[in-house]
Amino acid sequence: MALTEPQQKLRKQIYQRLADEALEPDNPLYEALYEHPGGEDPVSLIYDHLDLSGPESFQFFSGFRGSGKTTELKRLKRRLEGQGYLVLYADALDYVNPSEPIDISDFLIVLGGAFNDALLDEPVFANQPFELVKISFWKRIENFLINTRVDVHEATLKSSVTGPIGAGVDLKLELQTSPTFRQNVQKFLASRVSDLSKEARRFFEDGVKEIRRFYDEDKQVVFIFDSLEQLRGSLSNEKEVLQSVERLFANHLSALKIPYVHAIYTVPPWFKFVKIGGRINMLPSIRQWDNDDARSRCHHGCTALNNFIRKRFGDEGYRQFFGADAEGEAMAEKLANVCGGHFRDLLRLLREAVLRADTWPVSDAVLEQARVQVRGDFLPIAIDDAIWLAKIAELRECALPSSEAADVNRLTRFLDTHFVLYLKNGEEWYDIHPLIREEVAAIVERHKLSHATNGVNA
Repeated sequence: MALTEPQQKLRKQIYQRLADEALEPDNPLYEALYEHPGGEDPVSLIYDHLDLSGPESFQFFSGFRGSGKTTELKRLKRRLEGQGYLVLYADALDYVNPSEPIDISDFLIVLGGAFNDALLDEPVFANQPFELVKISFWKRIENFLINTRVDVHEATLKSSVTGPIGAGVDLKLELQTSPTFRQNVQKFLASRVSDLSKEARRFFEDGVKEIRRFYDEDKQVVFIFDSLEQLRGSLSNEKEVLQSVERLFANHLSALKIPYVHAIYTVPPWFKFVKIGGRINMLPSIRQWDNDDARSRCHHGCTALNNFIRKRFGDEGYRQFFGADAEGEAMAEKLANVCGGHFRDLLRLLREAVLRADTWPVSDAVLEQARVQVRGDFLPIAIDDAIWLAKIAELRECALPSSEAADVNRLTRFLDTHFVLYLKNGEEWYDIHPLIREEVAAIVERHKLSHATNGVNA
């Protein structure tokens, strides 16, 4: 039977609630996927480490695409502010070009500039007579570059620009968009990184002093520098960009620790597979099965994902779309069980099902069409990839052949595209996405048969 007019209206509401958008923690659609008995909430670990560390700390935060990193950062910010911390947030992509290599010199400049902008953007500091407003970090760095003979005028920094922030905007823009200027800065500062680091450190110290003078107390400051995980380069220079990010954190870790500030950097997931140093907190996939041969059901993870679906559909929409009581839960689980614990993949599965269901409750045929559609995004799978994926499925570990860039990049691609799942229940382990298990096994079996046949014919 065709959908009634009220069902058509409800269908539209449900479809829009299934949009893949970062949610605020107080949004009624938000489901605390990482907060459950026996689970390990990465946000709580970040908070506890920060809270126990005194006036400053340094942490990395990472999550694979679709893991909900942005929403969890918002939850962390909300929790910190509730405990009296001043939380400053900046998006690295407003300051750096993700397709170009990065150096410690330009990173220190944009780090200080981002802190400067985030501080002055805070509503509580609007129209305050801060010393930072009189001489912003951008102006200080402009003066520093001039004093170290970097030709900033190549970057169209004209003396006619009025106001300290006006000049800074140009410097910020040139660092982000002009490879020639950025390389010029890097070249001239190669032997002056220590001086630049001291200049940045003095600025951070001045900033914290101004904050504490304003609050008339030892206010603790948290600075979240987001989106560094998106520094990837293009097809032509990916290796060069990734190596520059690795050098930045491996060789200059101490320079990136901000005095009297709790610094949190969001970094690429492959940091986990190279020797960088520093504490890294990873968002895992929601665990739907245990690490045993049978992949026994993990009830906490499955329940969390079912609650996620109920919130998106609403009670009435859930009952009408999937069916009532146990029957409805069984139908919903047919999609939840193949999402791999990634809410982004679950949203895609649900949207495809809602898009195709012209009668309610939804049929098995429609759910299968949704699975086929989403599974198609994973295909085709190369033979060499299938062999590695099959080994991961068998061993439940990443089976990384080496720490060479090519192998790390390939594994990162598996994780970012959800071919491989990063899971955690006390210990870390890996598995492959449920949607591709049969396909991977079939490719490997065909490969073995082909080799056996060729061996016999030879």
